[in-house]
Amino acid sequence: MPLLAGHELRVIDTETTGLFPDGHRILEVASVRLDDGVVGEAWSSFVRSTRKIPPEATAVHGITPEMVKDAPGPRAVAAALQGEVVARTLVLHNARFDLPFLRVLMRDGGQPDLGQPVIDTLGLARGLEGGGGLSLGKLAARYGIQRLERHRARPDATTTALLLCVLAERWEHDRGIRSLMELAAVSQDALRRAPDRTAGDDEGEAGPVHAQAGSRSVL
Repeated sequence: MPLLAGHELRVIDTETTGLFPDGHRILEVASVRLDDGVVGEAWSSFVRSTRKIPPEATAVHGITPEMVKDAPGPRAVAAALQGEVVARTLVLHNARFDLPFLRVLMRDGGQPDLGQPVIDTLGLARGLEGGGGLSLGKLAARYGIQRLERHRARPDATTTALLLCVLAERWEHDRGIRSLMELAAVSQDALRRAPDRTAGDDEGEAGPVHAQAGSRSVL
């Protein structure tokens, strides 16, 4: 049976006002369903922000103050996100960046923290290929995954879901991984063993996670 069969996963991506959650906030968040290894429906939302959006952030993801001024606030978005991901294993690319921002969003929105297991596709890729060239964009190109739009939450979450399908199959067939929890563990172990460094031209690499812990060298 394929490794992802019988499992309901939620693949998350965020776009933010900056690099560090102590001074910045999420502007956009998306969750894509990955059930039985099949990419399904996606949910996404802008988040109304009280923080200024720096021009250099807009230059990366294209999100402007006008786009988020009428968006729901953290309470509504956190509640919706909790409903999407509750009790599901989470999947992110470079979870160490996104999860601290997500923890702040859930806190500001009055929701419980996300405490479920996390599979990090950055760690899975590093464990198979070593360091360097592990940005989401470079990995998508390497594995023939069409990336519709860079640095927007919904398309990046969809790309991450498709990437997980490829990487999970390789870990199952080439490395003998037999369970989702093993896959989550090896994704974290690969990051613990390697020093932090830039993954490529659009995402940074960073260390281990269990729905907590952040840094990305470039937005």
